[in-house]
Amino acid sequence: MNWQDRQGMIADLNTRIELKRLADKAFERDDGPLMAILEVAINTLDERLADPQAYAREEAPRKRPVTLICRNIRVKGKRTSVKLENEFWNALEIMADEAHCAIDDLCETARRRYEASSLTSAIRVFVLNSNMASQPQPSVQA
Repeated sequence: MNWQDRQGMIADLNTRIELKRLADKAFERDDGPLMAILEVAINTLDERLADPQAYAREEAPRKRPVTLICRNIRVKGKRTSVKLENEFWNALEIMADEAHCAIDDLCETARRRYEASSLTSAIRVFVLNSNMASQPQPSVQA
């Protein structure tokens, strides 16, 4: 393996460490949707790291297919399509039920809050921030 191959592997290891740290925090908060997302990311990295020779080969490491679900929504009165992982759609459905509104309304709120991002990114960040805000903060004992 040359230096560039090692850099890719080191970057993946560092990313996995950070994702595991976030997963531990999500576990402490009992945040199921966030845990599911982080577990998929960690498992994907584990598969890549399990084959160190893939970093030295010309071919890309095996990738597990990501299942994105495309749905039509309306934002600002315009119909558009959004591709999200099933966990995000499930979280949006739960949030919409709790707020007694439509998923379209939540997507429009996400678009207003995160205008600088793509609509898909805005929705993902909106769901994650909403779920994190609704979780009780762990108490710190002195």
